Amino acid sequence: MIVFTTEQTAMDNAEQIEYWNGEAGKRWAQDDETMARLLRPVTEALLAHTAPQGCNSALDVGCGGGSQSLMLAQSLGEGAQVLGVDISEPMLAVAQRKTEICTAGRAKLQFMRADAATHSFPAASFDLLFSRFGVMFFENPQAAFSNLRSALQPGGRLVFCCWQAMKENAWTRIPLQAALQHLPPPEPPPPHAPGPFALADAARTELILGNAGFRNIALHSHTPTLRISEAPSLQEAVMELARIGPVARLLADQPREVLDRVIPAMSEALQPYYRDGALELSAAIWFVTAENQ
Repeated sequence: MIVFTTEQTAMDNAEQIEYWNGEAGKRWAQDDETMARLLRPVTEALLAHTAPQGCNSALDVGCGGGSQSLMLAQSLGEGAQVLGVDISEPMLAVAQRKTEICTAGRAKLQFMRADAATHSFPAASFDLLFSRFGVMFFENPQAAFSNLRSALQPGGRLVFCCWQAMKENAWTRIPLQAALQHLPPPEPPPPHAPGPFALADAARTELILGNAGFRNIALHSHTPTLRISEAPSLQEAVMELARIGPVARLLADQPREVLDRVIPAMSEALQPYYRDGALELSAAIWFVTAENQ
């Protein structure tokens, strides 16, 4: 699942499916290469934390365009299998092309359109549940994780990453604060509504997973600097961030005069973070691990 859309209103599951199969899904599919580059260091760190070698069958939840699914498959040996699932048809079309990159001696990579929260996976069919920013959008996270656990073998592992609180993530806090100087404030979503920061509360996430039947739950803080944009000028970097970043949905359908105020405000706020042709901002991420009972 793509991660740089900051939902400002709560969406139920049907709305999520409609959203990720509409214009938003098409936009993220078009920007898959950009997102894959941006998040590759996070994926590498998550895979190192996972140590998936020896895994025989992995499920990538919310696989989006599949770049992390491919990296997971490439870390496994011949005979292993990786299945990526997502609700977005446009992004799965992008992911499907990555199956051809897995060559002999590597795990078999497949993709399937499914809602991981409710899909009836074969019982005990995976020894690893993996996700890079794909599990924060569940309408009922406890039920969703319980459903996923039923697909996990006894002693199998759950490994995923999710964002910590927005205040700890400069990549979203700074551009949003700048943009909201010139936009009406959105209606705040209900606490813990599905969205990028739904699992930011470590204690709540641990409780959800425990109630879903997992054990040995641990959260590890990962605080990288994200190379948000590589562009020859600050203005071009800000325009790219405005298109794919946390303010993208807020700017949709805004008139030209509003954009003419928002973009300069974002440029001013982000100028200190643009160096040597790149816009770099700090992030705060949870690496979450757990085991099936």
